[in-house]
Amino acid sequence: MTEAVRVIYWNIGEVLGSLTVYLTALAAMLVLFYGILRDIATWRKGRPESRLDALGSRASEYLVQSLGQKKTMQDRRPGMMHALIFFGFLGLFIGTDVIAVEEDFTIPLLGADAGKILVGDFYRAYETILDAVGLLFVAGLIWAYWRRYKTRDNRLHERQYDREALLSLIFVGVSGYFIEGLRIANQTIAGVPVYTQSWAVQSFVGYGLAVIMYAIGLGNGSSIGLGLHVGLWFAHTIVSLAFIAAIPYTGLRHLVYTPLNAFFKRTRPKGALAVIPDFDAEIEKDEPQLGVATLNDLTWKQRLDLDSCMSCGRCQSVCPAHAAGANLSPKFLITKLADMQRGDSVTMNDGSQKMPVADTSGRGAFDAIALLEQGFYDENEIWSCTTCGACIEECPALIDHVDLVVDMRRNLTMIKSEVPSGVKRVLDGIERTSNPWRLPQRERANWAAGLNIPTMAEKGEVEVLFWVGCAPSYDDRSKKVARAMAQLMQQAGVDFAILGGEECCTGDPARRMGEELLFKQQAETNVQTLGQYKFTQLVTTCAHCYNSHQNEYVQFGGKAGVDYQVVHHTEFLAQLVQDKKLIPVTPVNQKVAYHDPCYIGRYNDIYDAPRELLSSIPGIELVEAPDRNRQRATCCGGGGGNVWMESWGDKKSNVIRLEQLTVEKPDTVAVACPFCMVMFEDAAKTSGVDETVARQDVAELLLKSVTVS
Repeated sequence: MTEAVRVIYWNIGEVLGSLTVYLTALAAMLVLFYGILRDIATWRKGRPESRLDALGSRASEYLVQSLGQKKTMQDRRPGMMHALIFFGFLGLFIGTDVIAVEEDFTIPLLGADAGKILVGDFYRAYETILDAVGLLFVAGLIWAYWRRYKTRDNRLHERQYDREALLSLIFVGVSGYFIEGLRIANQTIAGVPVYTQSWAVQSFVGYGLAVIMYAIGLGNGSSIGLGLHVGLWFAHTIVSLAFIAAIPYTGLRHLVYTPLNAFFKRTRPKGALAVIPDFDAEIEKDEPQLGVATLNDLTWKQRLDLDSCMSCGRCQSVCPAHAAGANLSPKFLITKLADMQRGDSVTMNDGSQKMPVADTSGRGAFDAIALLEQGFYDENEIWSCTTCGACIEECPALIDHVDLVVDMRRNLTMIKSEVPSGVKRVLDGIERTSNPWRLPQRERANWAAGLNIPTMAEKGEVEVLFWVGCAPSYDDRSKKVARAMAQLMQQAGVDFAILGGEECCTGDPARRMGEELLFKQQAETNVQTLGQYKFTQLVTTCAHCYNSHQNEYVQFGGKAGVDYQVVHHTEFLAQLVQDKKLIPVTPVNQKVAYHDPCYIGRYNDIYDAPRELLSSIPGIELVEAPDRNRQRATCCGGGGGNVWMESWGDKKSNVIRLEQLTVEKPDTVAVACPFCMVMFEDAAKTSGVDETVARQDVAELLLKSVTVS
């Protein structure tokens, strides 16, 4: 028996094989790098944006997302498919590099066999591992082809290069096995056929094919078998390297740019929108540049986002506006801009093609076209977004869809003054009366009548500032939640006060609607008011108020995390129960489904506290919306100002979410945000479950249990 050994370039010739591989590889690399440098030049046309802070965490994120496939694996089925392809390709790439190192990078002075590793036991293991890795690769590719062209997942759309790319990779994977099978069936070492050697079986796939080759007369030195081996070897080599060269010119660009996008991901809090650079100076200009109206208005990072998109449709599959039938698809929000950035015909939301009108064609020709005026986006698409962040949570490319939507709204609101009537009413209300409900500021504390709650002006210093928010101050249903919260704090002996007439809207609706100047004014006013008093914690029942104080007011001089802590009422009440300052004793015999508000859930990772609080109440059976809870919870539909706007789709988002929450037939839907309460109150009436499914805040449920009847 001969020793297990790999003969490089068998049947090809060392000189011809080396020249073919390295000259083709050199050409492929030149084409590849030209395409990458061209794309970098395109990104650099974008407006400046700093993304070089926290280099250590950025490098870590790069590795976790690229090698660890963290985001990709969040959606298990397509994630597993992608992982098979990625790790299979990576394994085969490493295996090919091992061959190159052995053949061309040994040290001649140490002898002909110096540095040889593809011999003996190592070669046996090498062949087995590569055959197994190759099977994973091919299996993943076939799965991808079947999913895209047979089962036809509706979140995917056809692109010209997709089929060619998949078929090319399948050819690379399958042809590699046939080359191996033909080699085993025809190769001899020292006059001994490899086919007869026990170690040849280690290449279990190739050996199986070699058995077939022998049976049909393509083995044992057959001229046809040898010729077929040569032809497949050259085809395999050229197609493999052509695939690499094509990466920056097709949708395959995400192979390079998605990991790069992970490195440059935002490091600001998830719930904080980006501030407009030099905003004060910009608004003083005769023609200020605010928001996004054309490709020229994008930052370089937003341009990188466009090239990083996989068009996988995960964002679309979780978008509440899309589910409701609105025109919005977060996927097409990005891909339409990506098409224009490359100078291509644009694939619209319905799959049709549309060519922008410009003086010239090609890359960069469409940078200055007006996106809305030419009909690539419409009012429905831009305003139906609830800014819930589900698209960002799902996106394996770490694209910031919400930032782009808000940037488009900024241009419409602050430059063009083209907004829906509902938006105009809200903005006017905040500007004139400091609340979206357009009610008098003097009525802001009317909800507290009879509770004897002190104000900060009266006390000056307290342990807890109860930030009530606009909805609990003016909306009749939400007032009950504010009263329940105040009563619980009184029973727990908490030293707290409210701002009363000094409290103003945080400006969250204004910011999400694109009116950054109004938000800035509200933020600065509230920061100044808070600075007059001393308190340890700011507690609020509103998820949107929580997010503004916790994540965005620091952009305007806020002292959260320095002078005081911002605490959501679910966390605060859970701590009071844990500290035995509130003891739930009276059973509340209800099956309860908890809804995760987007602005404390996805944006601030508050998931456990509300569930722990509900579980501490005797008699409550806590259930979840199947597959749509915690970070994958569907939005109630009220974010982004949509609580004040008419529904944009065929079916309301709040009705869809209520249906998800009632799958387990709960008696009560528990909420932890007044916006969610408003939306579910409407959904219950619309869907006919007003009398059968109660809607209660977690504070109201707790109050039932700690109050002695």
